[in-house]
Amino acid sequence: MRISSYTHLGMVRRNNEDACLVIPPWSGPAIERQVCLFAVADGMGGQNAGEVASAIAMKTVSEWFSTSAGNAMSVPMLEELFSQTNSAVWGYSQEHPETSGMGNTLTMMITWGSSALVGHIGDSRLYRLRGDSLIQLTNDHSLVAEQVRLGKLTPEQARVHPTRHILSRVMGSRQFVVPDIFETDIQVNDVFMICSDGVTGMIEDGRIKEILVENQPENAAVKLVEAANRAGGKDNSTAVVFAFDQLPLAFPARYSFERLLNQLFNKVNAGGV
Repeated sequence: MRISSYTHLGMVRRNNEDACLVIPPWSGPAIERQVCLFAVADGMGGQNAGEVASAIAMKTVSEWFSTSAGNAMSVPMLEELFSQTNSAVWGYSQEHPETSGMGNTLTMMITWGSSALVGHIGDSRLYRLRGDSLIQLTNDHSLVAEQVRLGKLTPEQARVHPTRHILSRVMGSRQFVVPDIFETDIQVNDVFMICSDGVTGMIEDGRIKEILVENQPENAAVKLVEAANRAGGKDNSTAVVFAFDQLPLAFPARYSFERLLNQLFNKVNAGGV
């Protein structure tokens, strides 16, 4: 696999409420479980509570991966993960009234062998570039997106609608949540990208496709966030890009020259995770 990730506070905000998590095939936990994980969370809430929510979400996902994940992943397992994560964010806000109303999006993809599971809630997005075709695999959980799906708004109208940031589903705002969880197929040379709405709110899908086509996966996350900042950077921006060069997914031995090279290369090319 080839991977890049990058997060930036943008050109307007004073703090970064986004967070991301990458567990690549050459990391110890991935080697042990023969599973990889890629996730983005976009926090929301006053008094910096958004960054608290996204940090709690990523911590919960990371701990779950270290204790529960295995190479027999299933939809019920991912449903349980989203329930645990929601409970962690919700519970913190109940114990700390100053963070009341905080929440976060959560979009993730877990891969093993030739299989992948996607979990999603909110308006962060998962895209797949296959050949010359870029498609959005997730549906935005927002009031405006629902109007688009009903045919009451065009995508162009939705991009500038005054209520486009109001979410219909979000992690941590209620005691229980219903995420979208589904399987997706993977083919050799597929490129996937998970991003917060700080990217998609600034640059359209056509430009996203150009960046993914014109840049190697190892550099694409930085290029996407930089493009969002050049377009105004009105929000925090985060992107995680990962490409499959071979299938089934290969995991190096824990003590191997291949793993050492991957760790060194990706440390040099990492962009602010």
